[in-house]
Amino acid sequence: MARILTEKVVRIGAVEAFPYYRRDLRTQGWTGIMPDIAELMFGSIGVRCEYVTTDWGTAAAGLQARRFDTIGGFNATPQRALAAGFSDAVAQSRLAILGLTARVNTLREWSALNQASVTIAAVDGASTTRLAQNFLPNASWTLVRTNDAMTLEMESGRVDVVLSNEPTLSLYRSQRGQGTLAVPTPLRAQPINFGMRLEALDLQRWMNVAIEYFRIQGALDEIWSKYVTPA
Repeated sequence: MARILTEKVVRIGAVEAFPYYRRDLRTQGWTGIMPDIAELMFGSIGVRCEYVTTDWGTAAAGLQARRFDTIGGFNATPQRALAAGFSDAVAQSRLAILGLTARVNTLREWSALNQASVTIAAVDGASTTRLAQNFLPNASWTLVRTNDAMTLEMESGRVDVVLSNEPTLSLYRSQRGQGTLAVPTPLRAQPINFGMRLEALDLQRWMNVAIEYFRIQGALDEIWSKYVTPA
């Protein structure tokens, strides 16, 4: 935190995963829920955000290698907590599925999804994928690197459904005007956090204060609703 305040720059890990992150190909700037929250928090103390491209599977290694200081949308899990520290949650994200055929209506329980005959596309390394694979070991998985590649598997008919967090799938449905979104029961959800290095306790403490401050103000909800249409 001392270096961030001295240099007036914080390096943010960024993953191409809208609505959490998206790079503007024209300006090369980043938009989305996490850049907006980061700009709000660090801008309040006069610190500029600088973005470093990464992906979910290598984000913990990027933090440890000091490629960036923090990364938003990095769900806290017991395994990740061995290698990274985490802020308080900025929101809760429900696991959901989306399909383009009527079959999705028969898959509204996790037990129905846990069959070899059910084909699911998901992003490799994403915490939602790792969590779901624990209780869907019998499903037939297709793992890809990006959200776009994931939805392409569905659009091409190669899988029955895609699995991700509800905001990502809700955004796809609202933008494309197609697909049936389901939040299978029983409800499974994950906290949405910012990750940082284990030893960055001063940064962690400050971010927790900032998150709670802007939560009470209502600013975090405003950012969320800017990008996500409720299911």
